[in-house]
Amino acid sequence: MAGLDWTEADPAPVLRTIDRAPVDRLPKDQSAALRIRLDLDQAESGLRETVAGLRRQVDGSASDSDGLRSAIAARFADQEAARLDA
Repeated sequence: MAGLDWTEADPAPVLRTIDRAPVDRLPKDQSAALRIRLDLDQAESGLRETVAGLRRQVDGSASDSDGLRSAIAARFADQEAARLDA
């Protein structure tokens, strides 16, 4: 199949739909907690890059342009997560 430009389907949208399915069926408190956890899971990659940038600043290994680099990387990660969620 390598020469046929065939790629496997991305299961992520289906898995997200399955993860979000119980939100409307759970009691209010549990539904809110699940919704928050799922939203945090989606934002994790952007948060991870932001924390990594902060660590570099704290340990002194950050360059002068590191803040901008971290902000751009976090933004791209957030955009990718939003694209995958659509």
